Amino acid sequence: MKTKLLLTTLTFLMTFYMAAQYQSNVSVANEHYHDLNQTIINDGSDDIMVASNLFDPSMTNQVISLKRVNTFGNVVWAMEYDALPLLNARVFDIVNRFDLVYITGSVDVAGIKRVFIAEIEAATGVVLNTQYYDMVSPNFNSRGLHLEYTESDADGDGAPDPGLIVAGFFSDCYNLDTTCATNIGFVLRTDAALNFMWATEVDGIAPGTSADYDFVNRITETVDGYFLTGSATGLNSSGMTQQGVLAHKIDFMGNLVWDNSYIFGNSQDVSVDAYYDAGTNEIYMLTNYSISHYFGVTVYNNGTGAINFTKSWYASSGDLDRYGFTIMESLSSPNNLVIVGYDRDENWTSGGTSFFGQSNVFVYEFDKATGNPVGLNYQFLVPHTEPTGDEFNFWIGQMPLIYYPEMSFVYQNATGTINDYFHVGYRRNNSASFTAAELYKTDPSKRNLCDNLVLNINPVGISTLTIQVSSALIPVFTSPLALNMNGYNYSEDLCDTVLSTGDQEIETGVIYPNPVSDVLYTTITNATSYTIYDAMGRKVAKGSLDSSKAIDVESLISGIYFVTIADENRQTQSFKFIKK
Repeated sequence: MKTKLLLTTLTFLMTFYMAAQYQSNVSVANEHYHDLNQTIINDGSDDIMVASNLFDPSMTNQVISLKRVNTFGNVVWAMEYDALPLLNARVFDIVNRFDLVYITGSVDVAGIKRVFIAEIEAATGVVLNTQYYDMVSPNFNSRGLHLEYTESDADGDGAPDPGLIVAGFFSDCYNLDTTCATNIGFVLRTDAALNFMWATEVDGIAPGTSADYDFVNRITETVDGYFLTGSATGLNSSGMTQQGVLAHKIDFMGNLVWDNSYIFGNSQDVSVDAYYDAGTNEIYMLTNYSISHYFGVTVYNNGTGAINFTKSWYASSGDLDRYGFTIMESLSSPNNLVIVGYDRDENWTSGGTSFFGQSNVFVYEFDKATGNPVGLNYQFLVPHTEPTGDEFNFWIGQMPLIYYPEMSFVYQNATGTINDYFHVGYRRNNSASFTAAELYKTDPSKRNLCDNLVLNINPVGISTLTIQVSSALIPVFTSPLALNMNGYNYSEDLCDTVLSTGDQEIETGVIYPNPVSDVLYTTITNATSYTIYDAMGRKVAKGSLDSSKAIDVESLISGIYFVTIADENRQTQSFKFIKK
């Protein structure tokens, strides 16, 4: 059984919220959400920024979308961006620096796709600076797939150089195509003003190959350089061309440190993310394997590139096609890490109705030393079918060949009041024609509030066949770019379920009047205290509640607010209200 509360802007608004969790979705009429990424906004608000693209029904035209979402899962503002008269502006990643966010992707300039970086004000969505970059020459198509903020010394003068670093690929083909004569990965370094500093190409050097799988999809900064994940072209033990795992280390000026790329599976392998453990100086690389249709972890010595095979493993299970997208810290123990990804397809029954879901989010916590699962791990069951027609469709084949968005992150704020995992996924209900963006926040239990199943897997040891990958500095040419900004209409839908056996039920209530001028009331009979936040997530008032259940809001200025009401069992409900 499920209860759905449709949220609209100027009508009675209520958000059910329990503990640290939420699960909600955002939809736009007649448009598909795709390429979802997110980042925390470190401006004191604890809000998050969700980046994605909004596609038309045919999945042939799109605009960039940014949404600022507060800690209750409610949208603060939503904007879309295009580069008209230039075509096909598309975002692939987002990163934050204090009150700024940066995005990367590609835009069509004179019939050629170009990497771009845009600097955007987090509070308003206003674009402050945008540049596009030609990799090697204006004749190559290029796309930025991953973006990080860095303060490393990029020019060797011993001083930090604040700026950005982008990973992606350039190609002689306009669309993503592994049969092109040239697909080459790259890493691009800029300063804080988006000026070019250096760039490196990353290329597999296997002779006589029939396909080209050379891409860089993630960058992980270590104490002395950058570890690159992605895809590399190699020859398997039969001498046939195969997509292999990229495991490539460069220094802070783009020079090769070491490479230990390899093939393990029987068809396609790809590395998609990495976690650097400063305490042990080890890199935990997240990889997807064709041999198991599952994810795995390879552990490298950051200094030498040697693989620690006693800690390296791949996941084995009877159910196929679960692929990792993000590896991150565990909230429960420094000895554990968490892998989050998407299930390619899943079938289940709820309330007597059968459902099918692609790109269902799963969360797997494991012991660093063994790969063994820690506690219960969950998959979130959401109806969805991936729309077809796009070159970056997740499930055209067995798994994504290259693009793995940053779908999750772990966040602990300075006051210790927020210790959660944030995830993004997709939803298309049985009666819906278009894909909504599904937003989750879960506490260390890893369990969401809606339908889920327990995830059981076993770690198994790996073996590797080394392949050769080279890297070298390349020229880049920079030009300014204009992004146009517009607000757009959306709907929000909140998911909650009847609490399972063993969960303590809470009394649900309402607030009134809404909008309100001076005094707000609640129907929660055992309410004991309240906290009010503004639309930016900042705490503006708090107090105790007596038998009248009255909350004085007369001193607040006009606008949208959120009130969290706690009961005598310390359980909370949150509501959105308008102060007149």
